[in-house]
Amino acid sequence: MPVYNVSDLLSRCVDSLLAQTYEDVRIVLVDDGSTDDCPAICDRYAEQDPRVTSLHRTNGGLSAARNTGIDHVFSIEEPSRGRYIAFVDSDDWVEPGYVESMLETLEASGADAAQCGHFVSYTPDNEDDKDPAHTRTTLDRAQAVESLCRNGLWDVTAWNKLYRLDLFKQIRYPEGLLYEDTATTYLITQECDRVAADMTPQYHYAQRYTSIANGTTWKDSKLDLVLAGDRMAAWVCEHYPDLKTAAAEKRAYVRLSTLSQMVNTGHHDKDLARRLRREVLSVAPTVLCDRRASKRDKLGILALLPGFWCYRAIWSRYYEAKRNRTVAGPTGTPDTTGKEQS
Repeated sequence: MPVYNVSDLLSRCVDSLLAQTYEDVRIVLVDDGSTDDCPAICDRYAEQDPRVTSLHRTNGGLSAARNTGIDHVFSIEEPSRGRYIAFVDSDDWVEPGYVESMLETLEASGADAAQCGHFVSYTPDNEDDKDPAHTRTTLDRAQAVESLCRNGLWDVTAWNKLYRLDLFKQIRYPEGLLYEDTATTYLITQECDRVAADMTPQYHYAQRYTSIANGTTWKDSKLDLVLAGDRMAAWVCEHYPDLKTAAAEKRAYVRLSTLSQMVNTGHHDKDLARRLRREVLSVAPTVLCDRRASKRDKLGILALLPGFWCYRAIWSRYYEAKRNRTVAGPTGTPDTTGKEQS
């Protein structure tokens, strides 16, 4: 678990991991050069519980911290290192059955990786269950890759999954790149014969409007999403020619998402907006004619057809309405506490 400047939230996360119904877990805390009390908190947990290991490194970002944790796990002699690995964000928390439920899903399906459902937590008393149907399914490799392209049930996020450890023998997260899950999960999925999901929520994702995905300040590193999405789409076209239309949807999605971030942050770069719009429209016929493409992406493309001004007007109204609806705290004021990112 990467840890960076979340001293006020860290205990909630670690305590939820120590409270797992499946008790035979090893918790690796990787302090990524925190400047608050996180290093001391990590060390204190390691002193109090033999299941906890506290590692410290110079700040290198989320991917570097994850990779440090993965390398540490592989340095442990078998069989003590275990057979499975999961990733948790240090400002989130999990249900007591987080590990056990995904382990049961793996064993029942014979899959190589399992996914659970999650709550999006806007405030402690305001959460959305992202899949109220609590879908249960098993997908073969090609179906899972298509789902990643279409932002379907099997998604790119790392923190809602339990992986067979040996999937990471040759795979690490790209350092220096944001949206590392988009850049990596498809490669891990390719190593799986099948994946399985039980979407009963076991994870609480703390959504803040100053996180990487919903920040109030534009950074050019947000374009990493386009880079990661394009790499994935090119890889899919090469390895799964039948999924070229799904790859086109991924290309459209990452650009629509980036345009949305430009609106959210008030970033005015006409040249960038024109380029992203042009690139979306280049795949628009494929996506709009694809019956399996999501309505969300199709509506985004249609809103962009008249020009970025139209997309901006529609998205800004939607974003503000969603923000007012979902982040009002107990007193009715928006919760602006942000996810800290290393």
